[in-house]
Amino acid sequence: MVKKDSGYKKPQDPKSFGAFLKKRAPIYLGLIGLFLLFVYPALTEKDLNSILDDSFEGNERIAVDMIKFYSGPNDSGITILEVIEERINEKHEGQKIFDDENTNARFIVANIPDFLAVNDEFTHSVMLEFSSENNSLITYGWYVNIETGEISPMDNLSKSIQQTVDYSD
Repeated sequence: MVKKDSGYKKPQDPKSFGAFLKKRAPIYLGLIGLFLLFVYPALTEKDLNSILDDSFEGNERIAVDMIKFYSGPNDSGITILEVIEERINEKHEGQKIFDDENTNARFIVANIPDFLAVNDEFTHSVMLEFSSENNSLITYGWYVNIETGEISPMDNLSKSIQQTVDYSD
């Protein structure tokens, strides 16, 4: 009787799937490494929309969406949220400001009270508050009429954002 060598392996069929994978394993491993190095960080990068709370319902949801997705009178081009994000990135150039744990942004939506003069034209006020690591607070605000779809800025900062949206294509 012949003893079998314990270190002996049966040669694999060169047409088997295992042989195919063994031959190309370094290539696949390299491709996975390149994906993790270059593509994954870009896919997980945060932006302004990713840090905003999206828990509004009913008319408040409509008012927030009107501000978030407003893209000018002809509904084409850049949105208000994209312009605000660009301005924030310009102010914090070279930083990944939205990845910072001290950065936050939120919408504040309120019905316009009857005693205010703008109540004749608008139904809600929508404010976007953005604060960063040095506790600088930037506030943008708009009056919104959810029935007619009209929006109007509350201050000069919001007006410049809306003008950028209105005149860009």
